[in-house]
Amino acid sequence: MKFFLLGLATIFSSLFTFSQERNDIGLLAGTSYYMGDFNLGTQFYQPSPALGVLFRHNLNKFYALKLSGTHGYVKGSHNPSSHYLPLLPNSNFSDFSKQLIDINGAVEIGFRSFGTRPADAHSISPYVTIGIGVAFIDRDILVNIPFGIGLKYTPFNRWTFGAEWRLHKTFTDDIDHYSTHTTQRFRIHNFDWVGIGGLFVSYRLVSKGAICPAYD
Repeated sequence: MKFFLLGLATIFSSLFTFSQERNDIGLLAGTSYYMGDFNLGTQFYQPSPALGVLFRHNLNKFYALKLSGTHGYVKGSHNPSSHYLPLLPNSNFSDFSKQLIDINGAVEIGFRSFGTRPADAHSISPYVTIGIGVAFIDRDILVNIPFGIGLKYTPFNRWTFGAEWRLHKTFTDDIDHYSTHTTQRFRIHNFDWVGIGGLFVSYRLVSKGAICPAYD
């Protein structure tokens, strides 16, 4: 785990140092939620406030690498009138609420050319994103695969506004304390999920020696 986080930090630190003209920093505000045995498919189930930061390195006008961190909560409760769950050994139906800290690195793939200079003003692009991350949910450390969709828009020089929605596939079935590991029915699709969605704003950084603002 330490090597994974150190590797991500080294890669993005190098990108930040040597090509800052391509780099964005930003903030995200939205919601986080849980999907699992207590919530089989409802999006934005029992949502909690979430805040995040992001660093984006734009490879070109279609592709970008992004490092982001998000703080929020996941919670849930079993509603027996909604769907039946069998009573299993070492499992319970207690309500839960857990702190979430997620750190992930991802690739953004845009569907339209996108830039933040004056000539690109009012450009807009939908995109998809996929990566790998680490979620700290209370005392548990969970590797996950985040993937999602987003839309970004630049109204004027260097600023980007947008929205993003991600689902994070974990490799545990115990976020809700109700696990099917003890049964023969256990499959990979029984793993719990975390959802994060929100609005973001980012700013394209200017490095020393960058293009003169008169021509930028």
